[in-house]
Amino acid sequence: MSENFRFGASKDIITPCMETTMMGFGSVYGKPFEGIHDDLYVRVLQLQDENNTIFLIALDLLFHDDSLPDRLRAYVKDKYGVPYDNLLVIYTHTHYGPVVKGYDFVFYNEAYEEFLFQRISQCIDRTYLNLCEGTMEYSAVDGEWNISRRRIENGVANPSILPSPDGDADKKMYLLKLSDTQGRIRAMAVNFACHPSNLNTYTVLSGEYPARLCHMIEAYNYGCTALFFQGAGGDSKLKIGAKSSKFHPITYDECNEVASSMALRVQNALLNGKWKRIDVNLASKMFKIQMPLDVYPKSVFEEELRSYTKNQDVRFDKSMINDRTYTSNHLFWACSQYIVDHYDEMPDYIMLNCGVIRLADDFYIFTVGGEPSVDVKRVLERIMTDKTMLFFGYNDAIAYVPSDKMLKEGGYEAGDRSVVEYRMKGSFRFGMDERFIKGFKEAMESLG
Repeated sequence: MSENFRFGASKDIITPCMETTMMGFGSVYGKPFEGIHDDLYVRVLQLQDENNTIFLIALDLLFHDDSLPDRLRAYVKDKYGVPYDNLLVIYTHTHYGPVVKGYDFVFYNEAYEEFLFQRISQCIDRTYLNLCEGTMEYSAVDGEWNISRRRIENGVANPSILPSPDGDADKKMYLLKLSDTQGRIRAMAVNFACHPSNLNTYTVLSGEYPARLCHMIEAYNYGCTALFFQGAGGDSKLKIGAKSSKFHPITYDECNEVASSMALRVQNALLNGKWKRIDVNLASKMFKIQMPLDVYPKSVFEEELRSYTKNQDVRFDKSMINDRTYTSNHLFWACSQYIVDHYDEMPDYIMLNCGVIRLADDFYIFTVGGEPSVDVKRVLERIMTDKTMLFFGYNDAIAYVPSDKMLKEGGYEAGDRSVVEYRMKGSFRFGMDERFIKGFKEAMESLG
């Protein structure tokens, strides 16, 4: 163990205190939230050794673009001298949060954006007032909480989102336990890969199962701050919603049932599990990988746009969404309108946010932006055969992120429909695996 390892954790409410619209998906696009089922939080974990300070931040939001983490990186650099590479923001991907900059580019509220930054930066400040010496330990537990949503038939993915019992999903829940010198658990980081989007079409705010899991871990372990870091969950959903051959909306009680099961498994691991102490040696490298696109002709998006305008000369405008009678097509209308308007200036590639955080010489966190699917993690595991790797996705609002295998199979996450949803000029080009491996190998080498 590093003799100088210290850590601090804090949290704060980021539930809006002003009216905003919701962000999760087409059926709530542009709708103001009508209540608060459970509060949304920012949770910050600061790690320190003799050489480095690293911030891991978890937000109960769907997504955000780079403007928020970049502003936070400037804040910790100016105030505390912490390098740009040493701060990582991960979004739990709740579909019942407020609109922010990124996935939704129409309805975001500048007042909430400023409120969000102030709450997070103050939470960062409080970690400095809550530092303690201690230990970090690792464990993992298995569970049947998630299921693949990519149904493959004869080597081809169904374009619809359907339960796939034989599909790949990361069934493990990974745990980092941080204890003070008296052995008290002061922080618990949970890493699990599963979309939280199984709830019904409610118009109230909720952190969904990740937030509920954190609440329950904190209730079981008085004085502990729990943080949830979403994994390679782009192609998995909660198994409790997979009824018959389709996914069905779940209730808050069913969401609570899943989180309760997960929390009990965490407690069992604390009592009876095997934990590996991490000999802390911190370092971090954030970088971008340029991912080329197979560009679609502009006519593809013009035809998409015509399907929403019904061949009339009508432009999308948010003033259209001022009642309860519209459909989820308004989201795709807005996105296709954007692509047509900006087609010539849009790049034929995506700059994908990635990062490597070294916790110890044999223990790393890899992070990939957007919504990475589990096969992306499988690709990166090839270069980590002798080391432990945690995989964090959802560090920005860029796109679904597939592997070459997924591009060959097709399906929603490989570009069917999601190209327009994320305002891309085309689908990803083959060669994803090679670019991932090259980028992460170079980042590992830069850390020595």
